[in-house]
Amino acid sequence: MTESLALAELNNLRRYAFCLLGNRILSDAAVEAALKALAPDIGPVFGRAISRFSLYRKVGEAARTSMRNSNVTAAAGSGLHAQLLRLPEEQRQVAALHAAIGLPYGDVASILDVSEEYVRQTYTLSLLALQRKPAAVLIIEDEALIARELQEIVTKLGLVVAGMAKNRAEALRIAGQCKPQLILADYKLKGDTGVDVVKAIRKNQDANVIYITAHPEAVAAMGEERDLIVSKPFSLRAVRQAVETHLAA
Repeated sequence: MTESLALAELNNLRRYAFCLLGNRILSDAAVEAALKALAPDIGPVFGRAISRFSLYRKVGEAARTSMRNSNVTAAAGSGLHAQLLRLPEEQRQVAALHAAIGLPYGDVASILDVSEEYVRQTYTLSLLALQRKPAAVLIIEDEALIARELQEIVTKLGLVVAGMAKNRAEALRIAGQCKPQLILADYKLKGDTGVDVVKAIRKNQDANVIYITAHPEAVAAMGEERDLIVSKPFSLRAVRQAVETHLAA
């Protein structure tokens, strides 16, 4: 990208940073930091070509650093920028690049280094999140450390953990109170199975279910076809993909 093109893109870069941070001083500082980081590639007078995607990528990196250092949180109000700040970071980036800046899905995928299909799915999730209250999630897991790890993953996706249950009684009580749209359940519980607990919950309400278990064969034999299974030991990516698959369906 030549100097004239880079300068023409500057307003869009500033808008992108503002969508991510919601603060004009912080967002302009992020753009400045990004341009300084690219200075060796650009040259003192933008003498060498640089990709437009690299500019957005660097601004995104600088904004993420600012988020961590300034503890950016959701802003009050109903405008586009305030709404974007209520989204998880990745959804915020995709929505800002596609909706606010107007970049096509393919360009957004190149900037974020992900597939175009993933961008489309993430954008769909961002729209759903802006149109309604966050989905309530029930976690059924009798190992406290695993339950907390799942809680952290779910929260980072912008969802609400309505409760964490160790057994059938707790799960039925929480489900009756919060009516979860999504249940994350282990198969092997103390004196019970997650499949049986889910069946008991489904007698009174419907919910999508993801089984996170070291016994995938048993779940596949006993559970419903629509339910998803993530094998233990699980990865953050596997759980996130399963959650997003249900929410985007």
